Parts: sequence; structure tokens; C-alpha cells
Amino acid sequence: MLRIAICDDDSKFTGEIETLVFQESRKLGIRVETEVFSDGKTLLKSIQDGEHYQLIFIDIEMNQIDGITAARSIREIDRTVLLIYVSGYDKYLKELFEVEPFRFLSKPLNHVQFARYFKESCKRINETEVFYQFTFNKEIRKVSVRDIVYFESSNRIVYIHLKDGSDEHFYGKLNNVEKELAASRQYFLRIHQSFLVNYDYVKKMNFFNITISFIGKEMELKISEDRQREVRQQLCKIAGGKAVIEE
Repeated sequence: MLRIAICDDDSKFTGEIETLVFQESRKLGIRVETEVFSDGKTLLKSIQDGEHYQLIFIDIEMNQIDGITAARSIREIDRTVLLIYVSGYDKYLKELFEVEPFRFLSKPLNHVQFARYFKESCKRINETEVFYQFTFNKEIRKVSVRDIVYFESSNRIVYIHLKDGSDEHFYGKLNNVEKELAASRQYFLRIHQSFLVNYDYVKKMNFFNITISFIGKEMELKISEDRQREVRQQLCKIAGGKAVIEE
């Protein structure tokens, strides 16, 4: 099931996008669920309350909270959701780069272009949706890897802290989890014997601590002394040598 949000203060236009979404999803054989918002404020509130969307179509010019302002806040909560901007103007292109848009659609909509972008977004989502599977109480469970903020090990129990603030747990060793995730497309940093952190949620770090950001809040985790050098090297490698290490 692909969860899609459509945000525009023009109800006729959101209806057009929703119709196209259902039309193209049927062609691709994909089940979708849509939710329509009339302004950026209500969309942001939905995400802050824990709702997760894999794809968002969002207008730039809206009352209360415009699309770019909303996206800045959304990116603090969810750095993986695909954003497709829709606007009748191209003067905002520079501002769009900072919120990492996937595509840009102009008004009025070009239906051929819409179909191509929708197919490309579905392909991207399918490529990036990887699950971590574990067993608890003889029951096999799985969670999306990109929703995992960090793993924490305590007394032979591994806790999975998720971006919506919820937790899962199972009996196991963090060393084994680290090995299992080594081949995934998601980067995880072993900052401590007890912590394995998803790089996508790292906001900043210094020599001793790493700060992660999710559900609108920040949390600081300690980097153990024996891992400080390795963690800095990993971060610089992941970020292409551009990671900022604070004093």
C-alpha cells in the first residue's frame, strides 16, 4: 500500500491530482491510499501526529503555511518522503533545493509528465523500501529500515526506536544486527557498544556526542571513546567529506 498526501488550497486541483493518482496506480497495479489537505498547516500537523506518507504532492503558494515552509518542518521529521512540488510559477526553484524535492510539476498539469513522474516516484519508493525482520515471542515481525532511528542494546534485549516515537524489541545481540544491516542501502553508525544509529536521522555531532532528530525533537547520544575516530571517518565518507564536526 502506497500512502500519498495531496496538499493544495484549490479543491478542484486536488481532485484532479487524486484522479490521476488512482488512474496511474491502476495502470501500474499498485494499491494506493490518499489523503487530501487544503493547507500546509494541517498536513504538517498530521505528520507531527505520527502519520507517514511515502509521497507528497504539495503546492507552493498556500495560506497559513506555504509549501516550502511546510517542507522544511517535514524534513526535520521525515527525510525520506518524496516531495513533488506543484506550482504555476518557477520563481521558487532556488528555495526548493534546500528541501530536496523529487520532481517539480507546473500548473496547469501536463498529464503525460504527471504519469512519468508518478511512475518514477513509485520505482524510487520500491527501491528504497527495505525491511528489518526479527522474532519476538515466536512471532516474526518486520519494520521498515528507513523508519528506524536507532537500535539500543540492554541486558541482551535489542530495542528498535522508530521515528514515530514507538519501540519494538527482541532478544539478540547488537553485533549481529550491525552485520545484518551492513549490506543494506541505509547507513548505520555504531557509535557505542549499546547504540547503532541510522545516519539519516543524524543532525550534528561533536567529538563526544551525536545528535539525532525525529518527531520534531532532538536527542543526544554518547560516542564511546574507542569509536570516536571511526565514527568521524564514517560520517565524512558518507557525506562526501562534507560532514561538519563541532568542537
